[in-house]
Formats: sequence, structure tokens, C-alpha cells
Amino acid sequence: MLRFVRLAFLAVAVASEVSLDSALTADDCGDGECVLNAIQLKGLKKEQSVSDDLLEEEQEGDESWLKDINSKTKNHFKHILAPLQKPIVTNYQYLAELEKFVNYTMMKIENATGRAVIWNRKSLLQADADEESDEVSDEELQSSYGRRRRSIKGEDLPPRARYINKILIYLNKEMEAVWNYNTIVDRKRWGVGNTITSSPYGPHGEHPKRWRANITVPFPTHAPVSPVLNLNNTLTMHMKAEDRKYDNKYAMQLQADYQSLIDNINDASKKCNDLRKRLYKMDAYADKFIKLPSGVWNKIDAQS
Repeated sequence: MLRFVRLAFLAVAVASEVSLDSALTADDCGDGECVLNAIQLKGLKKEQSVSDDLLEEEQEGDESWLKDINSKTKNHFKHILAPLQKPIVTNYQYLAELEKFVNYTMMKIENATGRAVIWNRKSLLQADADEESDEVSDEELQSSYGRRRRSIKGEDLPPRARYINKILIYLNKEMEAVWNYNTIVDRKRWGVGNTITSSPYGPHGEHPKRWRANITVPFPTHAPVSPVLNLNNTLTMHMKAEDRKYDNKYAMQLQADYQSLIDNINDASKKCNDLRKRLYKMDAYADKFIKLPSGVWNKIDAQS
């Protein structure tokens, strides 16, 4: 009896080693159970194979999301970024004309007071901030600058995306020059206003007989003339970014940076338009200040 049981176990072990194909071709059990079991096992094996294929396709799809942008997308970005340099330069030219106008106003004040308009002096808080910033390492500055400007570093980008990213960096640097120029012109306007507000007794002060000029500045005879200075001409731009949807991670980021650049250009032109209005207002304060008698309290709050 024990021998019979051993032979039965041996038969089961041998049967388990038989391949599926041989089980399908020969029904050793006679009653069809082996064939049925083989079909079920083969079905499970096929189902597992399909699942593995789907998983591989899904993984390939995830990898494609991280792949470089294709040539068509690269050329499209080149096409839409190339015309953006012109409006950036136009903003800069706006500010060049506005600077001529604020310099004209400054000369009138300097001629009347005999003193230079201080417009680029830093406050104590600004000086302390500059000293602290000097202690910051270049790496920290670059890392903080990168986080502020862009969520993906250039060295981490694949070739085509990195190429477009370099164009965006170049255009953004030009926009930085525009904003810096805007700050210079506005500081000059502020300097004129500060001189007027801090001189409540007129151009020659409280004691005009003691007044002596520190500098000699000729009175400007002609105001600058330019279409940019014509208040009837708007300087505000209304550029619209081309909206495209992408599945690629890098293309999505480049599209967002492109949209941000368009908004930046529009905002700069709007700020130029607003700055022009403030310059005309300051020039009117300057004319009023020059005509006031010295030695008499007539404070003008030109910073309001």
C-alpha cells in the first residue's frame, strides 16, 4: 500500500514537469482533466503576458513625458520667440525719451536752486541691505535667482529644450535692462520731487540774501519733443501669447515661461505709460516751484 502511494506521488511530480503544449496534445489522464487544466494554465499565462505588455507601455509613456521636445516643437518656439525682441527694444526706447524729459525737468530745478538734484543716493536701510547681499555667495545668489525665475535649471534640460531655454534667458535679461532703466528714470523723478518738497521757502531757501549757487546749470530753453511724450499716444502694449497645450514636461514649462515673458513685456509698457503721466505731473510741480518767491513758506508736496 505504501509503495502504491509513493508511485502516485511520483506520477504527480512527473506530470507537473510536463509542458503545457504536450498536455494539450496528449490527454494522459483519459478523462480530459489534464487538457482542461492545461488550457486554464495557458490562459492565465497569456493574461499575465498581456498585463506585462500594458505595464511596459505605461512605463514607456511615463518616460516619454520626460523626453526632450521634438524638432517641430523646438521650431515653433523659435518662431514665436523671435519677434519678441522688437517690443522689448521698443520699451527701452520709450524710456530713453522719458529720461530726456525728466532730465529737462531736473535742469530747471538745478538752475533755480543752484544745487544738483540728488536722485541716486541710497538710504541707510538700502546700504545695510547691500552690505548683507555682498556677504551672500555667488552660488546662493544663482540658486535663489533660478528659483525665482525658473523652476527648471538649464543644465538639467535635454538639448532641444535647453536651446529654447537659452533664448528665453536672453530675452529675460533684456527685460531686466528695461526694468532697471525704468527704475533710473523714476528715481530721477523722485529726486526732483524730493528737492521741491524739502524746499518750502522757495528755490533760494529761507534766507535768499545768503543764498549762493553750488553749481551753474543753464536753464533749458526747449522741452524735448517726441511722439512718445505725446499723452494722446498710448504706450501700453496688448500682446497675446499663443496658447498651446503640451503633454511633454519641458514643453509645458517653456510654454509657461513664454507666457510669463509676454506678460512682462505688456506690464513694462503699461509702467512706461504710467511713468509718463507722473513725469508730466512732476514737471508741473517744478514750474510752480520755480515761480514761488524765496524766503516765504510755500511748501509743495510733490511726492503725493
